[in-house]
Amino acid sequence: AIGRQDRADLRLQDYRDIADGPYEAICSIEMVEAVGREYWPTYFQSVQRLLRPGGRACIQSIVIDDALFDRYVRSTDFIQQYIFPGGCLPCPREFRREAEAAGLRVVDELAFGADYAETCRRWRETFMARREQVLQQGFDERFLRIWEFYLAYCEAGFAMRNIDVVQYTLQ
Repeated sequence: AIGRQDRADLRLQDYRDIADGPYEAICSIEMVEAVGREYWPTYFQSVQRLLRPGGRACIQSIVIDDALFDRYVRSTDFIQQYIFPGGCLPCPREFRREAEAAGLRVVDELAFGADYAETCRRWRETFMARREQVLQQGFDERFLRIWEFYLAYCEAGFAMRNIDVVQYTLQ
């Protein structure tokens, strides 16, 4: 028999609206980069508040190389302009700084950006092979070009290691 302690509570909910807890474990997948840099403190404080002492949080984030971060936050790139307005990729240094400021510490991490480069390549190839189906759904040539460029842009970023995807374990 499965006891209450063996259950998972899966939610599609704004982290700021969660009032119950604390939780033994929290998982957040590629969300921190979408909340916007000015909201990172609130995000990490929410994780800390909702996490039981000794509990763990797995936060998966696309990150930009530390050396590129300062220039990146002073400008707008293609993705910020056309795909995720208001989004901002943390760099590993800023991710750790924000987590620590909220009372959390990184106890483990796993980076796998090379796998994301391959995934983006396959998505782009499959998408372009089905371009006629996309057009039949009411999307136009401009959408096709933007989406193809987006996937190629991401593939190149991951392949060149300018960006990465990392699963951070926080305690």
